[in-house]
Formats: sequence, structure tokens, C-alpha cells
Amino acid sequence: MDSDIKLTITGLVYNQTIMGTYGLVLSEEIGNRRFSVMIGEPEAQSIALKMNNKKSPRPLTHDLIKNLLQVFDAKLKKVLIYDMINDVFYSELYIQKDDKLVIIDARTSDAVALAVRSDSPIFIKSEIMDIVGIEVETAEVIEKSENFKNKDLSIEDINMLTLDELEELLEVAVEEEKYETAVNIRDAIKRKKIII
Repeated sequence: MDSDIKLTITGLVYNQTIMGTYGLVLSEEIGNRRFSVMIGEPEAQSIALKMNNKKSPRPLTHDLIKNLLQVFDAKLKKVLIYDMINDVFYSELYIQKDDKLVIIDARTSDAVALAVRSDSPIFIKSEIMDIVGIEVETAEVIEKSENFKNKDLSIEDINMLTLDELEELLEVAVEEEKYETAVNIRDAIKRKKIII
């Protein structure tokens, strides 16, 4: 597991170019690299429900899988994003049953949705992170945003920020009277707080 990097979910961003899709933003737990995985609306809603501590009136597919694992006394030990081919991420579920470890291929969106429900860690192979990871210097982004006179943040820059960072930047944008940027930040905040 030396070459595996532990990830955290930074947010979900609505994809404005392809309707019905979201960018699942994942960050390395120790470090400042992030990347995005395009996922469908059902998976995004499933992840958002759990992250917002909300329940569906009936079990969703990922709830059902989690319940099946529990009934059969199995546990999801981890999710590993192990490859990327033609911009498609490939993931595996590591399921422990007694003393046997079973590895099952899964779509990354489903794997993450199940990991969120199972409180299981998510990892990515370091060589994949080296390819897709974008370094985000939070302090640097905030410093740049404190003076919007030189350059406005692009929508791509805004979408890579966490909810907390966006809320801080919104205050700065309003203080600096950069209302167009403030609107873009406000919209990004709304997208990250997916309303189910």
C-alpha cells in the first residue's frame, strides 16, 4: 500500500457542459493535489445524500449493496482507483469476508458512493495521482483573490475550491465590489450544496 494515496471528498460540482453530470472532486488527504471524476446525477445524489446526513425514504442501490454486505457479514475495507484509460477511472472494491479478501471491479462513482456509506477509505495509485492531480495552493488562491483588480478568478479556479474557501472568497469579492466574480462564487457554492 506504499504506492496508494488516501483521498477525501472535497465536493461535487455540477458540470455545465454535459447535462446530468457532476464533477466529483477528490483531494489527497495529506498534500494539496486534487482531481475530478465525472459522474452521473444518480451517483452524485447518492453521495450528496450521505454527505449531508440525509436518508432516502427507500434504500438506494448503494444502500442495498451496503445492507447485503452486512447481512453476509462482509465489510468493504477500501476502494482503490487503480487505473485511468481514455480519461475513464477504474476502481476496485476490497471486500473482507472472514479471513478472505475479495477484489471486485467497480465504476468509480459507485465505489465512492459505497465507500461513503460504509465509512471506508478511498485510495488512488500514486502513479495515477501523478498524472491527474492538480496542485492547489489554498493560501495562494486566497491571497490572489484578496485583490481582484489584477485578475479575476476563472470558473475553473473557483470550481476547484472547497465550500469553506468559496464562502471566504465570496466575502472578499463583495468587499472588493467584484460582483460578477461574486455571482460565479455564489453559483459554485450552490452547486457544491447539491439540493436533493
